[in-house]
Amino acid sequence: MHRLVEKLYRETPAEVIRFGLENLKRWQHNGVDCDDFGIWEEILRLAPQRLPEILSGSSEEAIRLRQSSPFAGLVPEESRQQILTASQ
Repeated sequence: MHRLVEKLYRETPAEVIRFGLENLKRWQHNGVDCDDFGIWEEILRLAPQRLPEILSGSSEEAIRLRQSSPFAGLVPEESRQQILTASQ
């Protein structure tokens, strides 16, 4: 799923960054919080060039951050279902 988000980032970086920031803002407004949300916000605002590394990397940090990804809902449902079906 995150590889598709990485592809979308390469095609429309501003859109992906905006989407991630909006999700974080909405979740925080609704009382949902996680230690990594602050790190995600910092990356999206100050170091978006790190996104490809985080979205497809194998480092402990990349794996941990993907567990609290702010990109839920970015991948169209049809594509998401195809990915889930293919991974079974």
